Amino acid sequence: MTFKPLTRTVAAAAMLGAVSLPAPALADAVSDLLNTYNVIVFGDLNSASQHVDGNALVGGNVSGGVYGMHYPAIPSAPALSVAGNLVGNVTVQGPGLNVGGNLATSNLNLNSGGDVHVGGNVTASFNINGAGNLYVSGNQTAGSNVNVNNGSAYIGGAKLGNINANGGGTVNVGSPLPAATMPDIAGEVAAAQASLTTYSSQLAALAADSTAVQEGNKLTFTANAGSDGVAVFNVTGALLSSVSEFAFSLGDAVSVVINVTGQFIDIAANFLGGAAQALASNTIWNFTEATTLDIERQFGGSILAVYANLTNGNNIEGTVVAAALNQRGEIHYNGPAVFVAPTPIPAALPLFGAALALFAGRRMRKRA
Repeated sequence: MTFKPLTRTVAAAAMLGAVSLPAPALADAVSDLLNTYNVIVFGDLNSASQHVDGNALVGGNVSGGVYGMHYPAIPSAPALSVAGNLVGNVTVQGPGLNVGGNLATSNLNLNSGGDVHVGGNVTASFNINGAGNLYVSGNQTAGSNVNVNNGSAYIGGAKLGNINANGGGTVNVGSPLPAATMPDIAGEVAAAQASLTTYSSQLAALAADSTAVQEGNKLTFTANAGSDGVAVFNVTGALLSSVSEFAFSLGDAVSVVINVTGQFIDIAANFLGGAAQALASNTIWNFTEATTLDIERQFGGSILAVYANLTNGNNIEGTVVAAALNQRGEIHYNGPAVFVAPTPIPAALPLFGAALALFAGRRMRKRA
């Protein structure tokens, strides 16, 4: 077992193909996914106008929210990529927006430019503030008014609304460019889901070497990291739900894995001593079975809950991976994180390779 910080680029490794990738490249792919995206949701994301500090990748529909809130500090990627439809009140603070379905927001603010790709129709009115092009594979419907500042617009179907290309740009109708350049968001999400589900299983198989002891309403996590600096805990969701305080004594542990069993989990514990932010960059909570996960207080550490419908009522310090997300608190990016990276099993090679190739392809398209 090893741990790897975010220091690798995956573009070169992707050239090796989806089947023959060596284990280090696969481990780096997972680390890059969990660092590049502050949120990865396989299904729908519903936000009560809450912030995501970093980038978000969503396989279903997105309703509301603020994305790429602190983009200068995060790795380069579109601030929001959604395979389904984009609706509600949405602010994209970082550069770049990809929508596989329809862009049908009631209010959309694009504050930092970057290209906007839409696989379906545009029914919304908005301004692209900053440099960036608009690519729409479908139609712009009547009643939609769009201003593209310092860029051009390319519409694959009909232009029934109004588009202004300011700053010397052009408006091009019946263009093949939108379809040709549309990212495969659904494919990227599917590959990420496959690799992260395998990753969750690998973490669950790690042998526990550290203990969590309950004293009254407090649960104390005491690390006993091995020579590799990794501390592994095994706890139940029932135990986490039964206490109101979490305390941590991690010693010289470099990376922490907390494997959690149980399907229906409600956590309302406070992290003592400012531990929530301290855990953000080195701890991953692996909810191996959860289908319903409620987080009621500020939570520290990244959440890997590949089967769960997650609801957070307070801020989360770290990356979030979930089957679906009802966001009622902010999700914070706290800088490059260190994640445990067990050597992938041979059967997982094509899955990790597919995620790696898609991720690298997106980076190379962005550079181009």
